[in-house]
Amino acid sequence: MLPKIEHPTYSFYIKSLDRKVKFRPFLVKEEKVLLMAKESADEDSIKESITQIITNCAQEPIDVDKLPMFDIEMIFLMLRAKSIGEKVKLTFTCQNVVDGVECGGDTNYTLDLEKVKYEIPEGHDPKVMLTDVIGIKLKYPTIATQINLVEGEDEYVEFLAALIANIEYIFDAESVYPPDKATPEELAEWLGDLSLTAIEQIKGFYTTSPKVVLEDQVKCSKCGFEHTIHSENLLDFFI
Repeated sequence: MLPKIEHPTYSFYIKSLDRKVKFRPFLVKEEKVLLMAKESADEDSIKESITQIITNCAQEPIDVDKLPMFDIEMIFLMLRAKSIGEKVKLTFTCQNVVDGVECGGDTNYTLDLEKVKYEIPEGHDPKVMLTDVIGIKLKYPTIATQINLVEGEDEYVEFLAALIANIEYIFDAESVYPPDKATPEELAEWLGDLSLTAIEQIKGFYTTSPKVVLEDQVKCSKCGFEHTIHSENLLDFFI
């Protein structure tokens, strides 16, 4: 029997679980899964590969399918940092205006994944009051139930379908109504009777949900202006 290789483990704080979870780094087999998914350019394959990689690397049982997207993103970035390296070389194009002209200078800089953090907007609340007495408690979207807030007609139908999957419960002054006590058609009809203001309040829950962000300073090598970089959707860099 060949000797077993021991791998280091790292503990990452997972916000939705409010505790640290131990993970091992990517191995060759996980890197292969991700490369195959990236080459396919199929969104579902990429989602499945991310779920599989996180499940493989977790050193204790966690239900990855139920984790919010912000936790998925944080875990993946931390695994990437510990497996391949914390530093990612990028090029920043300066948008500082000098004498009425945009600088446009390109500066090489290093994105440090160790600076990634959760950002939680002040006043964010998963309970959204739709009237004085009726409200809705929403779940954070998972990798399988992401919310598209685009305003087109087709996207609005998609938004309602995804919203139904993310309802934890509806409530009023007297009772709580779990979504499994109604059919999808009944829930869609109920949502269709909401005012436009109520829908905007629901969208506000998603736009103010916790995010994974990276803030850094980059000094332009051409004009010397120091930029503050605020990066979101960092997962897009690696998939």
